[in-house]
Amino acid sequence: MQRRPARKGPRMSRNGWLLLLILALLGTSIWVLTTSGSSALGRDMDHLGLRLGLDLKGGTHLVYQGQFSDNVSADEKDFKMDGVAKAIETRINRYGVVEPVIQRQGDDRIVVQLPGITDLEQAKALIEQTAFLEFREVEVNSGSAPATLGDYLSDNRTDFYDSAVAGTRIFAFPASGGSQPPVVLLERRNGGLEYVDVNGDPIDRGTLEANLEGAYSWMPAVGDAGEPLTGAYLTKAEPQYQQSQVGVSKVVVAIGWNSEGAVIFDDIAGRLNPRTSPLNALGIFLDSELISSPTILQSEYGGSAVIEGDFTPKEARLLAIQLDSGALPIPLKSLYSSEVSATLGEQFTENAFLAGIIALGLIILFMMLYYRVPGLVAGLALLIYLAMVLAIYKAIPVTLSLAGLAGFVVSLGMAVDANVLIFERMNEELRAGRTLKAAVDTGFSRAWPAIRDSNVTTFIACGILYWFGSSIVASSAVMGFALTLFIGVAASMFTAIVVTRTLLIALAGARMTRRALMVGVEGRSV
Repeated sequence: MQRRPARKGPRMSRNGWLLLLILALLGTSIWVLTTSGSSALGRDMDHLGLRLGLDLKGGTHLVYQGQFSDNVSADEKDFKMDGVAKAIETRINRYGVVEPVIQRQGDDRIVVQLPGITDLEQAKALIEQTAFLEFREVEVNSGSAPATLGDYLSDNRTDFYDSAVAGTRIFAFPASGGSQPPVVLLERRNGGLEYVDVNGDPIDRGTLEANLEGAYSWMPAVGDAGEPLTGAYLTKAEPQYQQSQVGVSKVVVAIGWNSEGAVIFDDIAGRLNPRTSPLNALGIFLDSELISSPTILQSEYGGSAVIEGDFTPKEARLLAIQLDSGALPIPLKSLYSSEVSATLGEQFTENAFLAGIIALGLIILFMMLYYRVPGLVAGLALLIYLAMVLAIYKAIPVTLSLAGLAGFVVSLGMAVDANVLIFERMNEELRAGRTLKAAVDTGFSRAWPAIRDSNVTTFIACGILYWFGSSIVASSAVMGFALTLFIGVAASMFTAIVVTRTLLIALAGARMTRRALMVGVEGRSV
């Protein structure tokens, strides 16, 4: 007997897979625009979580230029500027500015936008102050064990365990895969000890949570002469690849000290090396935040050492930037500074969104009246486009100024233009006697070269505008327009070519599309 061949299940068509992709993109875009998406992305809940520019929200705009000597290489300049940007970002984030914009401009400039801060002098003081790099060691309690916050709380001490070392104690857990903000600080005040936060404000001991009691007490690491080790003695910090004895390459951070720092570091290393963990760790603190806590493995280093760990190249570069920016801040020259009031205001922002919704509704209505079913499909594609573009703006995030909104509106018009070209080509094919599916395929293929060429020229114009804007001191408007237009046009190409085509093919067999009038063609059936 001949075995009957097994029946194969129905396979999903290419158009079906595209429909699933479109639904997934739409669902993801809608989620990004919800409050859940805002929480996941760390965005403000107002205005769908979109980042508004200074002309809509108000704040301060600053442009700085790094000052370098003539013999500095391009790689070193790039590294130094990354360090300055990181130091500024750390300072601003600690200050609590909501969604600041800190970005490199060219090879030696940094643009800083601070929404909500309209006091220019306050903003400049915030940016121009230098981050403080210091090195600390774990304090020993009366029982020769690591002193912790719990020890200080239970003993009700009126002085430090190691009273010979002056300076604030910082309670923090060892750094593991990232910086560790301080749990609390302890200072000598009014003849006793007082717990304070990073801003120096007193903290009630009763509010310190029990799960923080294991945080170590880090005291300043000092040399034999009592001089604390700080970033002022550091001469270099750079990531390097080191070859092990078995031939495996690993990433380390190489550091170097000047002559005074080398003596102090060796004094500290000679004291910490014989100890066991965690008393042999040297904590590296940037603005009171523990960024690394390497173990001291030698008693002498002679002015240079490497920090080892399971670093990725990115992590090693970040640590080197943090060390270098704290030790050797680059002199900055203020090129441009301005206070920006919310000239357009909250009411204008709401009106702009309302106007956009009305304009979108009128466009969809026109497309439906003129092109019937294809116009309805174009309207759905336009709504999908709107959700996708706003989600991209939010996720990157893109700062939406008035110029940025203009770029978005222009891209919206170009999305409609693409549909008009496609539908006119389709109508020509339908009048020539083709079926709707064949007209869709042919119309899209023939309209594609015109759409592609017009959008490519727009991309080139956006690139030129963005490059031109990057060389201008006050360039946010030009760059914002170029960026939003580029993203919008790229998304419009996807929705016009993929989304509209997929939806039309899915509707090709529907009864309502068999009447010529319903697809915008007079006088025959399709």
